Amino acid sequence: MSIKNKIYLSLAIYIAAFSVIIVFIIVPLFGEINDNSKELILQKQNLANLEEKIKNAEAFKNIYKEYKPNLEEIDKLFINAEVPVEFIAFLEKTAKDCGTEIIITPESSSKSADEFGSFLGFKLGATGSTDSFLTFLAKLEQAPYFIKIQNLRVGKDAESTENIIRAEISLKVYAK
Repeated sequence: MSIKNKIYLSLAIYIAAFSVIIVFIIVPLFGEINDNSKELILQKQNLANLEEKIKNAEAFKNIYKEYKPNLEEIDKLFINAEVPVEFIAFLEKTAKDCGTEIIITPESSSKSADEFGSFLGFKLGATGSTDSFLTFLAKLEQAPYFIKIQNLRVGKDAESTENIIRAEISLKVYAK
């Protein structure tokens, strides 16, 4: 074998070895670097998202502290669906203070729901003078509860010679 052939053979071996190194070591290494850089970018994005969520959660905590008293007041607008004793006591006291007699009847024995949430239905039978009944209605309208008057029927008491009226009121009272 001549020196020229030895040089060509050595060169071919070096090129083949270099090609094998490139194909089996460097190319996979660059592929792995590319995959790791994509993973790093994804992890940085996830970290940024988590940091943003933490910042939002902290801001929400501060806002919640400011609005908590208002939320508690809003919560008081809804009656306890299981035991509406406070609401019934409110109706009785208001009627007594206004000089109106009332009879309270639950319209349904179970709580129902509509587009605004669950509620309890009540039917009130009221008797009193026109002024006392109008005062009762005004106080009912200003009640510290979320009330919707469904139906109101008012008529003069046929048995009375005075200015006494009888009324029937159907209420929806929103519940927790």
